Amino acid sequence: MAFYIQDPTYYKSSYLHEALISACVGGTVGGGAYAFASKDGIELLIEDDNFKQFLKTGQFTLIVGMDDITNVYSVETLKRMQEKYSDHLLIKAYIHNSKGSTFHPKYSWFAQPDGGILVIGSGNLTQKGLRQNREAYAIEKLTSEEIKNFVHEWDEWLKHSKPFLFDLDEDIVNAYAEQNTERMRTIISIQKQKGTKADADRLLKYIELLSGQPDIKKYAASKKSEGTKKSVTDKDAVIYGEDLDIDLPYWTVFLNSEVLMAEIPKSGSRWQQVNFDKNSFENFFGATCGENGVYRILFRNMGHDGLLHDVEVRPSVSVSSQNYRFELDAAKGLDYPSGKERPIGVFVKVSPRDFMYELLMPGDEAYDACIEVLDSKESYSTRMRRIRYYCQEIYQRTSSLALWKRLDAEEDE
Repeated sequence: MAFYIQDPTYYKSSYLHEALISACVGGTVGGGAYAFASKDGIELLIEDDNFKQFLKTGQFTLIVGMDDITNVYSVETLKRMQEKYSDHLLIKAYIHNSKGSTFHPKYSWFAQPDGGILVIGSGNLTQKGLRQNREAYAIEKLTSEEIKNFVHEWDEWLKHSKPFLFDLDEDIVNAYAEQNTERMRTIISIQKQKGTKADADRLLKYIELLSGQPDIKKYAASKKSEGTKKSVTDKDAVIYGEDLDIDLPYWTVFLNSEVLMAEIPKSGSRWQQVNFDKNSFENFFGATCGENGVYRILFRNMGHDGLLHDVEVRPSVSVSSQNYRFELDAAKGLDYPSGKERPIGVFVKVSPRDFMYELLMPGDEAYDACIEVLDSKESYSTRMRRIRYYCQEIYQRTSSLALWKRLDAEEDE
């Protein structure tokens, strides 16, 4: 058995996300059970290249609890995944009727031709649980006999749990998801207020009210009266992005956050595949030269309008020509500048392999300020300047960067 610690402040941090997508390689069948799931967490696992390759021929059964965090956006994402990989992915919602008990497992297993792998720990199927929370997990390699016994126990538990396993489109699942969403809206709304005792009392009463089972008949009647079902692509999706994304608070800049300001080379017609020097590739982004696809680097683009775009999951790529690169969605569809001026990428390290970034083109509001910052510090490269800072060194001089909308200037420890 191998034991790992996930801690975004720990230089040897190992991500549960990367353990899972490595464990599925070569698998023939697998399963997993998680207490909570979020939209981003679901996509990080199921939409990863390794997992999609596994699902081409393999089968995976996923059990997700509905006790608390799993909301309407999680369920919609699960439905989309199940429809997309319907022949190879089975997803069930776990809803029990036991008071004072919580569905709380967190593990996945994969059977392989010559044995199997069990990944078990404290992390849920959320982006925080997979990469950002302080978690611990273990990877157990199983012999053919051990995986056979494990699968037998899994199958027996599934049979026993049949009364508690529901299809994602059943009314009871949607009612629980709606309840969890409403609970989160209320908590967030109260947190945004001044936190008076009255607010705290109201929050406790509301949570107590929601602690029981939802009224399924009332939910079904309301759905029928609506006539059409709301989609997460409508205006509610904006509410999700700003308020109901349980992983969103992680994407925060602090005064001691590391920042890389980098001029971006043209590098042919596909300059969205941004090349970096070896030092930045390894010592800032945390990749390892020569190990293609082993790590997953997460990028999240901050638009100039202050909106944080979807997470971009990128395997690290290094090639024999000593180019070390990542693809950036923000550069797609943009023409490279024709003059001497180059695009600038400003990358903020959120954890060892997770980054927010803003892409600046000549003429953008913050572009000249960033050039002045680059001009004020000597670079080890005269061709493409890639200079590292701490946020506190440059955020006031580059105040028009939208990235600083995610700055918490009170937390500088």
